[in-house]
Amino acid sequence: MSSKASLSQFARFVRRHAAVLGLVVVVTGALAVSLYSKPSDESKPPQAKKSASLGPQLDKFVTHATRKTLPDLFVQRADGTQVKISDIEGRLVLVNFWATWCAPCRKEMPQLDMLAGRYQDKNVKVITLSVDRSGAGKGEKFLNELAVKNVTRLYDASYKSARAVALIGLPTTLLLDENGMEIGRLAGEADWDAPEVHALLDYYLNN
Repeated sequence: MSSKASLSQFARFVRRHAAVLGLVVVVTGALAVSLYSKPSDESKPPQAKKSASLGPQLDKFVTHATRKTLPDLFVQRADGTQVKISDIEGRLVLVNFWATWCAPCRKEMPQLDMLAGRYQDKNVKVITLSVDRSGAGKGEKFLNELAVKNVTRLYDASYKSARAVALIGLPTTLLLDENGMEIGRLAGEADWDAPEVHALLDYYLNN
């Protein structure tokens, strides 16, 4: 049979069964849409929806769903005396890991000092924890030149405290509650005396 004859027979078949074929196409298309279309938020199970945020939002600040227990962090004051960070009392404690060779760390230090001054009457402690290998000398010189006066200055030339909290870069700042539990952390630079920071601290002071 020639190809022309075959095409003619096929055309007659299509005309004769057009209604049935149309129905098959419609049903097949509807099934494809059902299988491959992205479900709307209303059709998702409740557990798939995004949970409500914990507290005010601060750019780059990661709030833990459950507060984390930290290992004991033994560091030093400028005079060489040892202190454990969990022994520093405060309704909230902000621990900023920094170093003199870290340009973003140096840039945000004045904001940290202003924040410490703003919240000192609310029992919020702001700790600057230098991890310079050379010890307290460079850190003290830099902070004195900036006339930093409100933060609590601590030092860890061994870098052990940074490793203990799984630090991946500088600066990194941890927010701790009055029991020394980590509420959350921010990796990178921030304007620490900005309204968003005030909102974050005020929220945890009142909750």
